[in-house]
Amino acid sequence: MTEETKTDVVEEVKTEVAIETKELVEKADDLIDIKSAVTAVQAENVELKSAADMSTAKVTNLETELAAKAEQIEELEAKAAAPSLIISKDTNIMTAPNHFKTFMTEGVDGLRHKGADLQISVDAQGGFALPEELRREIIRLEHDISPLRGVANVTSSSTTDVKQLVSIGAAASGWVGETAARAQTGAPELAQRTATFGEVYARPRIYQHMLEDSFFDVEAWLTGEVARQFAEVEGQAFLTGDGNNKPKGILDGLTLGTSAANNDTNGTYEVIQAAGDGVLGETDGAIIDFLRGVVLSMKTGYLAGSKWMMTRATHDILVNMKNADGEYFLQRDITAAAASRLFGYEIVINEDMDSMPTENGSKAPVFFGNFKRGYQIIDRVGVSMLRDPYTNMGSVMFYTRKRTGSMVLDAGAIKVVSVTKGG
Repeated sequence: MTEETKTDVVEEVKTEVAIETKELVEKADDLIDIKSAVTAVQAENVELKSAADMSTAKVTNLETELAAKAEQIEELEAKAAAPSLIISKDTNIMTAPNHFKTFMTEGVDGLRHKGADLQISVDAQGGFALPEELRREIIRLEHDISPLRGVANVTSSSTTDVKQLVSIGAAASGWVGETAARAQTGAPELAQRTATFGEVYARPRIYQHMLEDSFFDVEAWLTGEVARQFAEVEGQAFLTGDGNNKPKGILDGLTLGTSAANNDTNGTYEVIQAAGDGVLGETDGAIIDFLRGVVLSMKTGYLAGSKWMMTRATHDILVNMKNADGEYFLQRDITAAAASRLFGYEIVINEDMDSMPTENGSKAPVFFGNFKRGYQIIDRVGVSMLRDPYTNMGSVMFYTRKRTGSMVLDAGAIKVVSVTKGG
């Protein structure tokens, strides 16, 4: 083989090797691309698997949260169904109106069994403190029943030691020249008013069968009964009470049968004696003149807010008064309240007052004045109730009590009309 031939063979071999090498390189590149693709696919699969795992975890967490919410809802529904306590906005005292019936039917032991967290206040006398809402209802009904509570100055106190200072004198003064000597003048004086308290109570009885009837509104009945009894005894005490275990009334310290000026120091009101024998006046015209004189005797500063007070029987006498022409002095329009005013001042009916005397003696059938400025009623804070199921078997007595007092504020603000028969 010639050299030329060898060279040709070598060149052919190199060419074939180059071609095969190129093909191998291209195949290697393809393998690398395939490996990269496989790796990418594997990575994507890993990501998808992670996402799937995360989704599964989210679903599990969501299910857990939903289960917790369901438990909370069940707990809230259970709490809503349970008896609840109410906080009074005015006094910040816990009250439990839903448990009052339990107290009346089962007593204190029943309330303790009802819920250990319920505050049941027992005072020093063993009384069970009424729920605040019920206490206000009793006082509200007293305003409706007792006319004096509706027109007098009514307040509450945390103590029975209530005093009021009243100015009963003014400093004297006088005219003087520029260089003249100045003599000493009088000084103003003070008087002290002291409230007198008494204890008013009611003791209604409820039969056990009534307490057991669910349709019977025991609380409303008890509230109305207690308010009625309180109003009856208080209303009379505010008129004639002598301060002996009861408040002092408007008539306390007065001597009827003769006219007498008010006493600012002692705190007694003015008495104006009518001239008629057992009547306000011998004629209807004389009665009108006399009552007009009562109004004129009042100082101008008291007239704003002044009212008349009398019984319905006395009011009827005034309604039937006629002048010389046979016309009624007072309004008789049947479409309006008959004679609700006299000389422009409202007439308040108070059946606890005296009517005209039918036997020898003196009565006080008419008041006129500004009761808010002249007379004060003071309620000692707190109404207590004691449940007594033992005294009378088959029934329960509810002993309810509160302390009430009164005092004269301004002795010049009220006029008391006195009528005497057989004098």
